[in-house]
Amino acid sequence: MSGAPLRSPRVFNVAVGQPFLDALAAAVLAGFPGPRAPSALELARTTILVPNRRAARDLEQRLYERNGGAGLLLPRIRPIGDIDEELFDDPASLIDHEGVLPEAVTQQARELILMDLIAAWARDNPQQRLAQELAAAPQQSVALAVSLGEFLDTLETEEIDARQMGDLFGVEAARHREAILGFLALVQVQLPARLIALGLLGPMQRRAALLRREARRLADDPPDGPVIAAGSTGSIPATRDLLGVIARLPKGAIVLPGLDMAMDEASWAAAGPQHPQYLLKSLVAHLGISRSDVAPLPGTTETPRAWLVSEIMRPTETSEDWQKTAADCRAKIAAGVSGVSTLETRHVPEEAHAIALALREALEAPERTACLVTPDRELARRVKLELQGLGIAIDDSAGEPLIGFGIASLMAAAIDAVLGGLAPESVMALLRHGEARFGLEKTNLDAAADVIELAAYRAGSTPPALAGLSKELLRRHESMRRDSHVPAALARHDDRTWADAVAVAQKLADTLCPLSSRPPGAFGGHVMSVLDAVAVIAGADWPGESGEALRTLIDDLLRDASSLPEAGFVESALYLRHVLAVTALRPRRAAHARLAILGLLEARLVQPDLMILGGLNEGRWPALASSGPWLNRPMRERLNMQQPERAIGQTAHDFAQAFGCREVLLTWSRRVGDAPVIPSRWILRLRMLLKAASVIIPEAPWQALSAAIQEPATVTPCGKPKPSPPVAARPKSLGVTRVEVLIRDPYAIYAERVLNLKPLEEMGDAAAFSRRGMIFHEAIGNFLKLYPQALPPDGERELLRFGRASFGEVLTDPETGPFWWPQFERIARAFLLEEEKLRADARQVFAEIDGKLILETAAGQFRLTCRADRIDLLNNGTARIIDYKTGSVKSSKQVNAGLAPQLTLEAAMLKRGAFAAIGAALAGHLAYVKLGAGDPPVKENPIRLDDTVEATANRDLSGLLNLLAVYADPARPYLPRVMAEKEDDALPYDHFSRYREWALSGGKA
Repeated sequence: MSGAPLRSPRVFNVAVGQPFLDALAAAVLAGFPGPRAPSALELARTTILVPNRRAARDLEQRLYERNGGAGLLLPRIRPIGDIDEELFDDPASLIDHEGVLPEAVTQQARELILMDLIAAWARDNPQQRLAQELAAAPQQSVALAVSLGEFLDTLETEEIDARQMGDLFGVEAARHREAILGFLALVQVQLPARLIALGLLGPMQRRAALLRREARRLADDPPDGPVIAAGSTGSIPATRDLLGVIARLPKGAIVLPGLDMAMDEASWAAAGPQHPQYLLKSLVAHLGISRSDVAPLPGTTETPRAWLVSEIMRPTETSEDWQKTAADCRAKIAAGVSGVSTLETRHVPEEAHAIALALREALEAPERTACLVTPDRELARRVKLELQGLGIAIDDSAGEPLIGFGIASLMAAAIDAVLGGLAPESVMALLRHGEARFGLEKTNLDAAADVIELAAYRAGSTPPALAGLSKELLRRHESMRRDSHVPAALARHDDRTWADAVAVAQKLADTLCPLSSRPPGAFGGHVMSVLDAVAVIAGADWPGESGEALRTLIDDLLRDASSLPEAGFVESALYLRHVLAVTALRPRRAAHARLAILGLLEARLVQPDLMILGGLNEGRWPALASSGPWLNRPMRERLNMQQPERAIGQTAHDFAQAFGCREVLLTWSRRVGDAPVIPSRWILRLRMLLKAASVIIPEAPWQALSAAIQEPATVTPCGKPKPSPPVAARPKSLGVTRVEVLIRDPYAIYAERVLNLKPLEEMGDAAAFSRRGMIFHEAIGNFLKLYPQALPPDGERELLRFGRASFGEVLTDPETGPFWWPQFERIARAFLLEEEKLRADARQVFAEIDGKLILETAAGQFRLTCRADRIDLLNNGTARIIDYKTGSVKSSKQVNAGLAPQLTLEAAMLKRGAFAAIGAALAGHLAYVKLGAGDPPVKENPIRLDDTVEATANRDLSGLLNLLAVYADPARPYLPRVMAEKEDDALPYDHFSRYREWALSGGKA
């Protein structure tokens, strides 16, 4: 270091409300920090350090504009916040007495190293609770490594000595905290050792080293040209030291952003970590000067907005002065809020739409610029989508997560499928992905995916494991030839599509099953296995910007892969997915040059014509103060670390600077998601001050305009659908079970018989109770067919034999077999006891017998069909009709009302000889037999009619003929839910008829 005496620091300030970069450009061209305007060569020898790269680009633009657009040799403008080798002209400056400065470890390499250290620590400390949690859920190591990396960045930034960790033991007695401290101490020793072995430094550690080397270089050999550090608050210790050196250079100066020169001394003294002036206050103290030693940047003055910001941010300790301020300074308050408007919306989507309209309106004026600044990424994405709807692309400094684009999105879907246990939903999501191909054209793959979904995952049975999916498809395809109940959506696919489905299923199994059982190994090997899977699913071509970004990311990951030599596939895949989610893609598509969305860091020093500060809700801006999972407040204090409130002070300074723009729109919502929220504390303070001074600022019109655009002037409620297909298209046959549907919900008949639509089973639904009913019916029916007159000696054994045959593979299904088979065993025993009573007066039993009756109607012949569960011919010459129910049983009241005519219509058919195997017979008894888990498991429910069976059957048949005559009228619509059994019942076609919409909107007519 030079032995020359220290110079007094030269420190200047640009007040809030002044355009910082514009003022700096004007001052530099006028000669700042010297006494006269510089020559072209002198200007080129000037070095200006600004907070970030965006500020550097904007300053270059301001200098060009200030120079009248003429050619200009620009100063060296460098970003101090994004410091790297660009800061240095001479590579030798990276070398000092310690030698060449090592490179920084990449964030990904460090996180992989941390995952390795975490796994090793967990193996060596199995008694610790954290180690036990990691053993139970090793995937937690990813989140732990990421969180630990962020914490280490904080330690390196604040230059906390790792050896101080030992001082924290005993600060509190909680055992879990001591375990964490032991873990941290280990990491603080082993991580640096690992980095030293690799010849690397921590990223924040290297940044601090670069800043300090530059500080030493400037102090030892001051440059000939001016050096200006502008816009920095000195939040990083190494930056503060560099600013101190620059301020004392013969031609050096620092320019502060928004130092409050008017704040009274009591408030200045009380400004704590949550105050926007706290960082500047700390920097001024570090420089060894007072506020009075700071001069305004030449050409700038204090503004009414700066005074207002000072009052809004007044510390709580001196807030009693607000009453006097409001009474005495009404004119200043009014001047301070000139150009400020506010917007409170009901929720975030409305806020986003209103902001988009404000940004769009800004483009109406030539050359006018506008910017949205928000820490809320959800709001930013919504605004961007709203602008896209208006045909406007906007520059978003944060970009979008790579995981949402192209092959990266498909890679994440493949990982999700494997880590989700190859569940049907995740497998189908992969098959339906826009980038999936499996060697087929997209339309062919979509058809194959339909077959897989319908035949395997919506079949009403336990879905097959992926390893056996192709065999199940072959079996299902073969069984379709014998199945009369194949869904139309499946039956329409030809053999070629089925062959494609089988081939795709086999490729899926060959690709994903090995991943799900992949043994532990090197991280790089796991990444390559995922890449191989993606190549099978999508091919080797990764098109577009997202594909280029993904290739770069994978190259970087494979370069750093040796940092994690041993890991499970789950941890590795989760880390790969994490990296895809945090990597930003910034598309190169042309964005509008006059609009931008910025985060708080990028927005520093930016001053557009319209500044929109969005998401101003407490908990979002500012965010909640949290000390994090690693160290509590007493521990931070012992290490002399900054408390989390300092982050609030930093975001408060960001708010104050942005609030200084000439025209400002402040926006917030009353709800975020489902939760009510309150405005930011700064909005509440502004409101309080304005109310006390009786000053009103305009409410921005964008909410009303948004409502006018999104809400129609008139609302016509959706009416009840009234489909009236041609008579020729109406059904010419119905089963007796569907007659009740025609009575209660005609729309369902229209949907299934005219439109040929059938409800699908739920995805992967093993316990489809309709399937249980079919199995029980089939077993009992086959038993009764074989023994129509006398029961066998060992009836229970025989019935169980039929049951096993009907159950088939369901018997071994782990999700249904253990529940349904014991239930069937109970039913079998009870059924035979009940059967002995029924056989006492029966001479023959007819089971699962088909019937057909031709009816003459106004529209021609109509066929009434049925498959009766059971008809008994009794010794007295009459018949007994029985229907087995595993679900709800119809009541006698419903049958008497004509709303449940299944059994009575079967009786009418029987009288008219519709059952060929029986001939004409008169039914004298109708009953439902309930099969279930109740006590008793088999219970007869006889139908008690108000009249004879014959009279009731004739009535219901006449009613059916009348109903068919009604629907022979082409103007007669098939209305939904005409006589729903229960108003709140969910019927199969409610969503198709949009029932909730027209019922809630009043459109019932």
